[in-house]
Amino acid sequence: MREQDRELADATAEQRRRRHAARGVYDAIGFESMWADGICEVERGLFSQTVAFSDISYQSARKEAQEAVFSAWCQLLDGFGADSSVQLSITNTPIPAEEIGSRSFFDESDPVTGRFAAEYNRILNDKMREGISNLVRTRHLTYAVGARDVESAVPRLARIRGEVTQALQRVRCEVEPLDGPARLEAMGALIRPGRRIPTDWSLLAAHTGLRAKDLVCPGCIETKPGGSASKLRIDGTWCQALVFRSFGSELMDRCIAEIVDLPIPLSVSIHVQGMDKARAVSFVKQRLAWMDKEIIDEQRAAVKRGYDYTILPSELRYSKEEAEDLLDDLQNKNQRLFRYTGLAWAYADTEAELDERVLQITRAARSNSIELEALDYRQREGMNSILPLGNNHVDVGRFMTTAEIAVQMPFATQELNQEGGGYYGQNKESSNLVICNRKRLASPMGYVAGKPGSGKSFSVKREIENTILAYPDDQVIVFDPAGEYSSVVVPNGGTCIRLGPDSDAHLNPFDLADVEGHATASQRAFKIDAFLALSGATMAEGRQGLPEADKSIISRCVEDAYERCAAEGRVPVLADLYEGLLAQPEPEARGIALRYERYVRGATSFFSHESNVGFDARITCVDLRDLSQNMRTFGMLTALESVRNRMYANFERGVTTWLYIDEVQSLFEHPSIVSYFSKFWAEGRKFNLICTGITQNSVYMLEHEEARNMVLNSDFVLLHKQSPLDRRAWADLLGLSEREEGYIDESAKPGEGLLIAGAARVPIKDDFPRGQLYDLFNTKPDEVAELKRASGGRGAR
Repeated sequence: MREQDRELADATAEQRRRRHAARGVYDAIGFESMWADGICEVERGLFSQTVAFSDISYQSARKEAQEAVFSAWCQLLDGFGADSSVQLSITNTPIPAEEIGSRSFFDESDPVTGRFAAEYNRILNDKMREGISNLVRTRHLTYAVGARDVESAVPRLARIRGEVTQALQRVRCEVEPLDGPARLEAMGALIRPGRRIPTDWSLLAAHTGLRAKDLVCPGCIETKPGGSASKLRIDGTWCQALVFRSFGSELMDRCIAEIVDLPIPLSVSIHVQGMDKARAVSFVKQRLAWMDKEIIDEQRAAVKRGYDYTILPSELRYSKEEAEDLLDDLQNKNQRLFRYTGLAWAYADTEAELDERVLQITRAARSNSIELEALDYRQREGMNSILPLGNNHVDVGRFMTTAEIAVQMPFATQELNQEGGGYYGQNKESSNLVICNRKRLASPMGYVAGKPGSGKSFSVKREIENTILAYPDDQVIVFDPAGEYSSVVVPNGGTCIRLGPDSDAHLNPFDLADVEGHATASQRAFKIDAFLALSGATMAEGRQGLPEADKSIISRCVEDAYERCAAEGRVPVLADLYEGLLAQPEPEARGIALRYERYVRGATSFFSHESNVGFDARITCVDLRDLSQNMRTFGMLTALESVRNRMYANFERGVTTWLYIDEVQSLFEHPSIVSYFSKFWAEGRKFNLICTGITQNSVYMLEHEEARNMVLNSDFVLLHKQSPLDRRAWADLLGLSEREEGYIDESAKPGEGLLIAGAARVPIKDDFPRGQLYDLFNTKPDEVAELKRASGGRGAR
């Protein structure tokens, strides 16, 4: 085994010497072969693989959360043995100039929504220009192993990939292995910035004579442009590699973040090579023995000269203390020793612009006690070490422990820009667009909360418009207790169903439309839960639970109503349940019937009819403003049953159902209602339902354990300005840090807040410009009244 390792090491050294002396661009680029699955032969006998991982909200998290991430990062590093190496790369890649201000976010071809899509595209492109950086930040972890051939390397790389994925997922990072085209694209972003790398792998066929390296190689690399040995010019772009030369006495966890947070294109790479534990201890002991000899020599010299022999040079004394601490870490604190090399890479169109960017990087590093210097005469080695290949060509380095490396966290300012998503505002810290695709979240269900006037309703309407424009095949349903969402539903071609005493629209809670194909037993079981919830909504006692006797009676009567009416060839209505209750022998049944009586007789009997409206329209608003509070909850529950039926039918045809429920706190007034809604929420995730609860009374809602569990099981939460009590409730539930609480305190302006989407926690702001979309979303009473007056009382429709 040692002989084999020696042969591979000699071959690698020879290849590096050849690459250093290369006169052609092709031989100067630091890899040999790339396979379609992303495995790369970097040098003969050295193979690597790369995974991309997402950002997390580390910098603004609570201390205990940061400590958990630090611990997980230490475990990740310790998982790499002495026979493997790892490279961490963080890269800021500029969005192509031709895309800034000209991107198409939504399709404008629909005759109904096209005008809104066109205005939305214009607004988002204008806001895109406001972004401080307009950069896309990527994080890559590349690991390399030595092997005779690729067949031997594959199982070892697969094992490491599994361990890395598990470690990163523990801190809620999304992990994705890079295939061959993606790795070439990542390399091309560094050595061919602004140029598209061909990703069609079929180009590498035998008849073309092309290899993977041909797709990424630049046309020209000037090693001493303008006579400078500290820069490169690649296809006309000025580039420079910098090395981390020295560190201060203490590193902070923002030392890397403050560099990559700079609004400039750059890349930071950290190469780590583990050392065997026994060898590391022996190495440190040997260094201590040399220091002891130096100390003895210094003391002898001091005695001969008549000086106090206990006074030692400060540098020697400090080195001795540092080595003793290191030995203690290795022997008693479960630390490992690594060979560490840190590098930074910058590029620009002109030399002057490059010098300015390098100066910014140097200042940011120096403010964190890191000294950088250019790699004179070794820029090509620096370039190859920056590429995410897992191979360090630079000899400059130092030894560091696990903790010293782990503290250099790769997580900086959280950005959120998911492909195919909708607009939620601008990042409050960088002004970059915040684009979230809820379909990509593990659990897309969510909540929007905020005080009146905080921009909550505006945000919800904006997301409804996002949904309508981004997913033209999906169905959108809105429960509207205040009658304020028709302004966005109707102009987009939707329909409104108004429930009230003077309305001819009827919804039957017994209805089984759209679910005829489902098993009768499962239909009946959920219907019984629904009627238990409806019965809870009729109780004046509010939060008291239904007695067990009541539950049994209601269940029996619901089943009986279905059986009797099936024999008559019709669907039951509430009157059938009422009559069934009156026919029961138990005295409790009369009490239940009495609570249902007003829903069966008189002016409020509009729920005791067969359904004459449905949810066939792509966008539907259920207007509940003409209902009293108790009737409103009853109406919501009845509508939920219709939505549940529709959800099943949509799922069968591959359509996602989006449901928005305003004043969702009203569904937590009674244990039976909470139980039903919780079951609906959990079941909905399995049938492509994306439900959003909207509330301004967070404390009332979060008093319920079921509600808290529903929030914790949802990956989307949008918080606007909160009252002190509500803010404390959210902070305790979601573990918000003091900094995150500051985004939703009384100082927050309308439209500002905190967006939580999976592991991402992004502070947002939104200064939406006036126009036809603003008129759709606006909920300010004075402005809405003015708009109605201007339109002759017809409203913004």
